[in-house]
Amino acid sequence: MSRPRVSPTRRPSRALAVALGAAIAVVGFASLMIRLEVIREGYRIAQLAAANAKLVEQNRTLRLRVAELSSHDRLRALAAKFNLGPARPRQVVMIP
Repeated sequence: MSRPRVSPTRRPSRALAVALGAAIAVVGFASLMIRLEVIREGYRIAQLAAANAKLVEQNRTLRLRVAELSSHDRLRALAAKFNLGPARPRQVVMIP
């Protein structure tokens, strides 16, 4: 009669557990770094949006100032103040 063969018991490999733990740690660290980078980019985008809004408001203010300074009524009042009138025929020279 043949006896059933008993396989020797072996302890589970420690290297596999260490490798699995290291892989989990690396994946966790990588996901943390990605989250931090996303948050950093979110703050940068918010700062750029605020700077953009400020520049848009400054542009609007400057366009309003240009419109005020180039107003025909204002220029006519300044012309009268400095005794300026329409140009005479020989005062205007056209350059080709």
